[in-house]
Amino acid sequence: MNLVDLETAKRLSFLYYIRKNIHKALLVNHIQHPQDLYLRTAPIPMNPIRKFRSSSLFITAAGESLGHVAISKTALLAAFLYTLTVVHVLVGIGLYFQDTGHFYSYLTEDGYIEYFTSFFLLATSLYCLYKAPRMDRKWAKAFYYVAAAVFFFGFGEEISWGQRLLGFEVPEDLERINPQSEFNLHNIHLNGVNLNKLIFGKILYLGVFVYFLIFPVLYRHKRWFRQLVDKIGLPLPTPLQALFYTLLFCSLLLIDDGKKWELQEFVLVSFVFYAFLMPFNKSASPPV
Repeated sequence: MNLVDLETAKRLSFLYYIRKNIHKALLVNHIQHPQDLYLRTAPIPMNPIRKFRSSSLFITAAGESLGHVAISKTALLAAFLYTLTVVHVLVGIGLYFQDTGHFYSYLTEDGYIEYFTSFFLLATSLYCLYKAPRMDRKWAKAFYYVAAAVFFFGFGEEISWGQRLLGFEVPEDLERINPQSEFNLHNIHLNGVNLNKLIFGKILYLGVFVYFLIFPVLYRHKRWFRQLVDKIGLPLPTPLQALFYTLLFCSLLLIDDGKKWELQEFVLVSFVFYAFLMPFNKSASPPV
């Protein structure tokens, strides 16, 4: 055997060795055709939809599957409730610019919007009462019991504690300091100070915008605040709830009439109810 034949034999034996090991690898991996080896070893391309975590501004998270997003029942409920409030606001704005007579009827005392506002206050109170005993922490239990009492007080004040429904008279001492002759506290004037404008106007709406715009930011970025909120179980609004509330509040400023505050109250209590029902933070939603 010459040198060339020896070199050829070595190459053939080396190729046989490689072929033999490849064949073993195919058998181990149950691959019938060599071209399938690429499919087993090549990186699996990622569906671009999966690169983004499926998140919903209606709720904290929604169900997800490959290629499409499954809409949860909570998201559908949120869409319905948000639409409900938006439609009532648009109707109010439209009536103001088209027919002021119907506008005043829409926002009259003991009218549709006032009772709808009362309904949201009562619903929030009952929901807090329902959640209180189901919270794990004692501070959270206390918070929801207090919140239930506060919202029930707001419900009573909104309907003047049933004064016109039950037909009872306002005590004379209260009537003197209540220009509207209603059995409630928020319309009282003391020493020329209108409590409704001071407490239930400026102070209330300052707190509202802190709650909707500042608290969610602090919760994301400040650990101490997040721990405090989780401890008491305070529900925080989602980004979409905050956005909707702010836009609707600003939209109602187009109405140059004091009656717009009836709609502002309606928008406020409805979105507070939505925040309690579908909060951004999971700590406020224990399993029931």
